[in-house]
Amino acid sequence: MKADLHIHTTYSDGVFSVKEVVKFAEKEGLTHISITDHDTLSGTLEALTMKTSLTIIPGIELSTYHQDESIHILGYFPKHANFSLLQNFLAEQQKKRYTRALQILERLANLGITLDINKISNVDSISRGTIAEMIIESGYNYTKQEIFDKFLGNHAPAYIPSTKFPTQEGINLLKSCGAIPVLAHPVNIKKTPIEEFIKMGVMGIEAIYPINKQEQTQEYIKLADKYNLIITAGSDFHQFNDYKHGDIGKTVLKRRRLEKFLKVLNER
Repeated sequence: MKADLHIHTTYSDGVFSVKEVVKFAEKEGLTHISITDHDTLSGTLEALTMKTSLTIIPGIELSTYHQDESIHILGYFPKHANFSLLQNFLAEQQKKRYTRALQILERLANLGITLDINKISNVDSISRGTIAEMIIESGYNYTKQEIFDKFLGNHAPAYIPSTKFPTQEGINLLKSCGAIPVLAHPVNIKKTPIEEFIKMGVMGIEAIYPINKQEQTQEYIKLADKYNLIITAGSDFHQFNDYKHGDIGKTVLKRRRLEKFLKVLNER
């Protein structure tokens, strides 16, 4: 038994379709996966309809903010979960993201970057990263970093601030839907001690993550054990050979910890 519990698809900022991701996971010999696209359930719900040897654990990666820092909360659902409350919330968030994206595209047009508006209409989780990829795909000769520096970064001319959803509310929302909220990639959190999110009610920590140093992984495992939290692992797969994330099936939760995770999930 081994699980990769943090995977993205084209429904958010991943490069591969759900079908492709499932094939990759099968090839890697995984037994369980969770598709955790940003702020959408579409990928995970599609995976649940597929015929596969894998056990699909419904999941999501919720975008929240705390102390003006982006905090991602992974949510894992039992199969009997009622998704309607979360779907209603996500639909409202998607409308806000789409409106923001249109405003960014308008500013980009004024700066000489013209993009096809229709390309964002079918994206569930439109972000600045998605728009940066559109700029590159449209033939403009910039790297992704150059696009953020010149156009989309926090102080750049096409920047429009996003609606900031508080982390505490995100944790509460996931719990109200029957999900297990897990703090994603704590290695990326710089402003807030991990214990503060534990006080907010996260039930787990993504302690095993591809860019961790060994001592960081041990620190997160020790913290999870201290507070009797679930330990999860995930590649945060977006595409292959991605230095910011991992390759699918290479950062996994093994039998003992996976069984504990599944036990808690099935008791929700």
